[in-house]
Amino acid sequence: MGKRILILLALALVGMFVIACNDSSEASDAVNTAAPTNPGPTQVVLGDGPVGVAGSRFTDPDVEINLTAEVVDWDKLDGKTVEIWGYDGQYPSPAIRATVGDKVRVNLTNDLPEAATIHWHGLEVPNDQGGVPGITQRGVQPGETWTYEFIAPKGGTAMYHTHSNTIIQLSKGLFGSFIIEPKGGLPQYDRQYTLMLHEMQGLYPINGHSFPKTLEDDLLKIRTGEKVLLRMINVRQFHHPMHLHGYQFKLVQLDGNPVTNPIVVNTQDIAPGQTVDVEVIGSNPARGFSTATSSLT
Repeated sequence: MGKRILILLALALVGMFVIACNDSSEASDAVNTAAPTNPGPTQVVLGDGPVGVAGSRFTDPDVEINLTAEVVDWDKLDGKTVEIWGYDGQYPSPAIRATVGDKVRVNLTNDLPEAATIHWHGLEVPNDQGGVPGITQRGVQPGETWTYEFIAPKGGTAMYHTHSNTIIQLSKGLFGSFIIEPKGGLPQYDRQYTLMLHEMQGLYPINGHSFPKTLEDDLLKIRTGEKVLLRMINVRQFHHPMHLHGYQFKLVQLDGNPVTNPIVVNTQDIAPGQTVDVEVIGSNPARGFSTATSSLT
């Protein structure tokens, strides 16, 4: 009898959870398609036209980006190239920047030999803009175009990447950073850097480069007394502990969410798919930030 009651209770809770999820989804749709009762200065009425077509949600984007998914040869090291798949032929793909409340439009053209999409990792966007083929949209076939439209949510560090044949396409380089800043920007920082951590063919590139090429193209610099924001994004499947030599750093955001009580550390593990923001103060001249592939002096 006791076991039967527990089973019935568990089933009831599952039922309640499903109902709650359905109610939440319906409420979200209502917000996205209907005018708010008391619209505030940052509220935007979204349209509900055909998905994947420019102008289906709004006609006046604040940020509009055109991205082409394509195959290119990338200089891996010392003139040796490797085939990568990138948006706009870049590895990592171009950074997208917006401000909280911006109407964002991204037009994807697929020049790959197979279907592709874009998923907005860490961003709360409408379900039909999520970029998951077979679930929220159909795959964008070679030669086709597809448009994503959504409102930039809260500020923070996020990323975008393919969600078609994900393991293979992501390993080939189809990803980029998506930075959303609060209104008014971040004036408290003298500099901002973004480090995208990846694995490819036995290498562990940061921003598409491996040591010693990082010393040539990706050296991060800080002057005495400056406050620098480092945004670190782990795109792939392994953990990446990041460490400071001669410095401590303050952990201020995890996955684009502010840390309520920031902590000071000198090593921070970054899990697959995670973003970590840290503050560094230029307080120790001639000492550097280092991992296997990067340096800050």
